[in-house]
Amino acid sequence: MLPLGRTIRPVLNQKCMWSLQWKPQSLRTIIITPKSDHSSSLHASSPSSVPGPELAIPKILKPIAPSDSYISCTVFDETGKVKEISKKFPKTKFLTENGLFPRDLRKIDTSTVDVVPTIAVRPNCILVNLLYIKSIIKKDKTMIFDTSTVSSASKLGLFMYDLESKLTNKNSSHEFYEFRAIESILINVMSSLETELNHHVDKCGTILLDLENNVDRVKLRDLLINSKALTTFYQKALLIRNVLDELLDNDDDLLGMYLSDTNKTIENTDEIEMLLEAYYKQCDEFVQQAETLINDIKSTEEIVNIILDANRNSLMLFELKVTIYTLGFTVATTLPAFYGMNLKNYIEDSNFGFGGIFILSVLGAMVITVLNFKRLRTVQRLTMMLPNGPESRLIPQHTSKPPRFGRLKGWLTRHKKPLYDKDPKQRDMIWRWLVDKGK
Repeated sequence: MLPLGRTIRPVLNQKCMWSLQWKPQSLRTIIITPKSDHSSSLHASSPSSVPGPELAIPKILKPIAPSDSYISCTVFDETGKVKEISKKFPKTKFLTENGLFPRDLRKIDTSTVDVVPTIAVRPNCILVNLLYIKSIIKKDKTMIFDTSTVSSASKLGLFMYDLESKLTNKNSSHEFYEFRAIESILINVMSSLETELNHHVDKCGTILLDLENNVDRVKLRDLLINSKALTTFYQKALLIRNVLDELLDNDDDLLGMYLSDTNKTIENTDEIEMLLEAYYKQCDEFVQQAETLINDIKSTEEIVNIILDANRNSLMLFELKVTIYTLGFTVATTLPAFYGMNLKNYIEDSNFGFGGIFILSVLGAMVITVLNFKRLRTVQRLTMMLPNGPESRLIPQHTSKPPRFGRLKGWLTRHKKPLYDKDPKQRDMIWRWLVDKGK
């Protein structure tokens, strides 16, 4: 077993050898040095003692291909030093050695399938699956499982360096080894959530501010795309918060997280409760901020839809007005069209024939236009209930002057019953049903 910061140099040929060094910032340095006579096939030495030029190549932690037979992980010991790097374990043997069930393997297995966040407490370990971190925490060992996605590999590499510093810190406020590991995982998860939330707030906030000044199709499309990503983040943060909430409500799991207490003498779980509650509140804050932003986006979408509906109604109203004016001109030209025929009409020699026809045509066009506009205004008024209904007294009725030809209109509509005047009892029953449904 080699401590962190030491160089492992396998011999490749007779002229040179490769040296792999674990360094901060997720960098792996390859050092090419001439082979000495006393070099062995595998030995450890200090980087400063290696002569010759150095070639530093940034090596982000590479994702691995999922396997049905093996599981790959990096192992940290109780002092925080790395014991194994991406070591492969047979799945059956791994489950037997760690006292796990096959169903537990799905929570930590390297795969591209997203699993619901989980913190499961077992008699001898704690299974953690949060975002891209899949880990098994024991009282003297922490195993971080490799990932198969490229986007999560770089984040996982940074987390390993942070985990190393937390585990090797002897001045930590937590006495137990497993609590330092859990806190390191929660810190990294909350930092990732905060970074992603700030990204969504910046992008969505900018789009919402632009939409207040101008409703643009491109901005609406960008808002739709970002709202989908924000909803995904909200669900992810909500699931993590629920995991912490369920863990805080289960006293048996809280006691089971004291893995170092082999004699089970600890009955007070204040330390782990305070630790989990602190990050629960932080995660809850992220959820509330994301929910507020989602509500702002929905409100903006509703306002935009109202504006678009109003614009469509305005266009329809303008089209109806143009149609009414066109109908009026059509009526005005109908009567002169008859006199344009080469037939005898007995007013060829009249001095008032042209003026009379012109006046009649204009009057006919004006009457048709006025009647149509009056009907249009009637259609524009929205009636929320039937006239003469049981609650119609609550709405002020539109009062207008009695029609000039009221008797003729009454005679024409005397035998015409409205569609809603079938049965007063049935009308009252329908009205009560609508009122109760609205409540």
